[in-house]
Amino acid sequence: MKTACKLLSTMVFMLHFSACAQTKVMEGDGELLSPTIYFKPTVHFDAAKCTQEQLKDMLTPDGKVLTTICSQDFDRCLIEGSCFVDKAGSVRSYNYHSRVKDIPRFVEVDLRKCPFGYGVNSSCLDPYYTIAADLSIYKVGDVVFVPRLVGAPMPDGSTHDGYVVIRDRGARILGQGRFDFFTGFYNHADKDNIIARLGFGDPYARFDYRMATPEEAQATRERRGYPGLKNVVVIRALETISTLSRTQAPGEEAE
Repeated sequence: MKTACKLLSTMVFMLHFSACAQTKVMEGDGELLSPTIYFKPTVHFDAAKCTQEQLKDMLTPDGKVLTTICSQDFDRCLIEGSCFVDKAGSVRSYNYHSRVKDIPRFVEVDLRKCPFGYGVNSSCLDPYYTIAADLSIYKVGDVVFVPRLVGAPMPDGSTHDGYVVIRDRGARILGQGRFDFFTGFYNHADKDNIIARLGFGDPYARFDYRMATPEEAQATRERRGYPGLKNVVVIRALETISTLSRTQAPGEEAE
């Protein structure tokens, strides 16, 4: 009798699991994305934080020195692809460009044009509406619809429409449905990072998505000012950047 009960319970569980899995597939037509989050950190340079041997030059593609910072800060800038550097009260922005003889090279960012940095083809990173993807599968400018984002409150008081634009690539962002979501000043651990609170920083999270139709994609690019940014986004970013000097940036963890 016990064996029969166990068998029945197992059958019920398997049927339930199968039904749930089928429902999940139907929700997104079989497409699930694997998300991560990246952001733009602020480096407050202090020569006392590192020794002379630990200082590292940020070089341009032709080998000119842009600035010199501690190696640990240099690594943060490289991992995230860009960073703000506050030196003696002056905040400047730098973006990873390429490698020359396997040495990372950077360019300075025009804050009045792309305050959050550059993606591919000098497109501007747009917080909460930019993703990095595998460009061997997707194209720059492709638009992805993510139902999980619909209605999410944004820092400017608006709500997310669920559409994000591929403006960037990442060395470790590989494969179908593998997307890295750009969240501006806020890292994955910050309580004010709306996308992180929705679970996009969870390495085990999987969410439904689909590629936007041509009409949806064109409307989204126009709405977001692609490949640039809407003036209101630039203005708000510059207002925040002006407060970064010698203060902890939004989303930056205290050292």
